[in-house]
Amino acid sequence: MKLSNKTVERVCRVFGYLKVLEDKGIAFVSSLDLAKAIGATESTVRKDISILELTGFSRKGYDVMLLKKELGVKLQLNKKRKACIVGLGRLGTALLDYEKFQEDGFEIVAGFDASINKIERINTVIDVFAVDDLENVVAQRKIELGIIAVPAQAAQGIAYKLVKSGVKGVLNFSPVKLIVPKNVMYLDMDFTSALRSIAARMAVC
Repeated sequence: MKLSNKTVERVCRVFGYLKVLEDKGIAFVSSLDLAKAIGATESTVRKDISILELTGFSRKGYDVMLLKKELGVKLQLNKKRKACIVGLGRLGTALLDYEKFQEDGFEIVAGFDASINKIERINTVIDVFAVDDLENVVAQRKIELGIIAVPAQAAQGIAYKLVKSGVKGVLNFSPVKLIVPKNVMYLDMDFTSALRSIAARMAVC
C-alpha cells in the first residue's frame, strides 16, 4: 500500500486523537469531528480512511476503539519499537526520560554521547554509552529508530553510524538537513526554524 507523506501524517494524527477519545471513554466519533481535531476537511479524512480500507462506520459515526485498532494494524502503530537518542545535552536528556514515548509504544533503550564525563553524571534508568559504542549497541539491541540531538557539525556522521548499524528511521533535531538512504525514513524537527517561521509570518501579516 503506497501512501503519500501527507496522508500518513494525517492518519497518525487521527490515531493520536482516537487514543485521547478512547481514554475519555468516548465510543463513537464523526468524520467531521476527526477533521476538526487534525485540521483537515471532512472529505479528506473520509478519503484517507477509505484508502486504508478501514471499517467501523455506522450512523453513530466511527467506532473509536475499532478504528484505532484497525489503524494500528494497518500502519503498525501498535507495534513496540526500540529507539535510541544520540546527544545527551539538555534536549537529549529530557527526551531520554520522556514517559510519553513508552506510553505510545516507543521504548528508548539506549542513549549516546561523545562526553564520557557527561555520561557518568546523567541520572537515568536508561542505559547510556559512549558514542563510539553506537554501532555495536544499536545492532545488538535491534534498535529501529534513532533520534539525533547533536550539534550541526556532528549530525551527518551520527546519521551514517545509525544507518550502518541497521536503524530504519531517523528523527533529526539538529539544525541541518541530513543525507540518508531512500529506504530509511527521515524527519527533521527544528524548533528554532519553526519559531523563526512563525515570527516572520507575524511580521508580515
